[in-house]
Amino acid sequence: MAEEKKVNIVLIVADDLGISDLRSYGSDFYLTPNLDRLASQGMQFTRAYAACSVCSPTRVSILTGRYPQRVQLTDALPWDRLYDNPKMVPPEHLKELPAELPTYAKALSKAGYRTALFGKWHLSNEDQFFKKGTHKEYGFDEVFDKNGKDKGIEALTKKALTFLKQNQKRPFMLTLMHHAPHVPLTCPPKYKALYDKVKPGRFHKNKTYAGMVSHIDHSTGVILDALSTLGLDKNTVVIFTSDNGGLKNVTNNHPYRGGKGALYEGGILVPLIVRWPNRVKAGTSSSAMVHSADLFPTFLDMAGEKSMPDDHQDGMTMVPLLSGKEATHRSLFWHFPHRRDPTSAVIDGYWKLVHHIETGKSELFNLKNDRSEKSDLASKEPAQLKRLTVLLEEHLKNSMSQRMVANPDWNPKKNKGKCKNYGVFYPAGGRKWQLINTPYPKWFKKDERK
Repeated sequence: MAEEKKVNIVLIVADDLGISDLRSYGSDFYLTPNLDRLASQGMQFTRAYAACSVCSPTRVSILTGRYPQRVQLTDALPWDRLYDNPKMVPPEHLKELPAELPTYAKALSKAGYRTALFGKWHLSNEDQFFKKGTHKEYGFDEVFDKNGKDKGIEALTKKALTFLKQNQKRPFMLTLMHHAPHVPLTCPPKYKALYDKVKPGRFHKNKTYAGMVSHIDHSTGVILDALSTLGLDKNTVVIFTSDNGGLKNVTNNHPYRGGKGALYEGGILVPLIVRWPNRVKAGTSSSAMVHSADLFPTFLDMAGEKSMPDDHQDGMTMVPLLSGKEATHRSLFWHFPHRRDPTSAVIDGYWKLVHHIETGKSELFNLKNDRSEKSDLASKEPAQLKRLTVLLEEHLKNSMSQRMVANPDWNPKKNKGKCKNYGVFYPAGGRKWQLINTPYPKWFKKDERK
């Protein structure tokens, strides 16, 4: 009896696509027929959470199955972003994902998969990764990137099609990381023109952003059609998601509060669609709470490989959920000790705590009754406030999360000032690593921040 062929996996990740930016998730303007088709053929998750509200940390979690705070890579790379007069000093987080960490690409490559990553990387020196072979240290056999006026979508899609054709007879894992709809806003005129006769919605109005969303949608449709033409669709899982919530000044995450950079729901809730023919019932949805770190163990499970809990330490396989089984109770954690409002958060069931590190204030929400996070219950539910505070603190200790420290030079009579970039910058395009010449503030004692 012939051995059953391993399932192929295609992971498509958008950059800054908000939870409400697809029609199937409630957009009142953006046109996404191909992604809506994908949702109608698979399962759509309504409580899928990104590991962070900015890109690099979430990508760390997707790749490693770990919380970003456990890896200690907690802000978008590559700089230290510091304010002139902060009350608290952020940690000196890692500026490169350690190549020795386990990744889903390494695990699947070992299991006989051909692995590829096309598009945004943003986890180490881009030139070294794409041109000098360091991608192999992370488990990828092939890599490619292109960005530009169309965000590289056409080139990335073409490369993906070539990869599918070349690997029809062997199991493959294709990771397609789009640069869109991240700012700056730009798209080919034909995609913007799709909205010339479409009435703007109450919440979504920007035609250029809409064109970018439609361009991603079209790319997805091309890939879905190619899988069908090549006879690969029945044995290929297709997963679509985003790395964090939408940017508030270009889209709207209604009905959720906040957006990119914030740990409110609008910053961390993301679309997640999974199509797995003959395994996932078409047109279904799940309200189970899932997380970026879950993708690594899910891929292993889909491939028929054993779980590796010592590697994907914070992830749980989604395969039982995809089969219609009820979710087990879990807690999820975030730690973002950076930017203007450094914050940590925990969700336990439908209870959510948002802790603002600099002020020491904590907010408490019941997401079942208040998905928009309008009603702070901290004063009304002191027992829940204490319970979640303890839960969060235990996680931060157990994960060895880096903490902020008091700024000895903080002047409370002055405002926080401007945010500036310090340290390492590693551009694509073959140039050498660059250092921003501005010296670090004396209160950012690098030797003491390891």
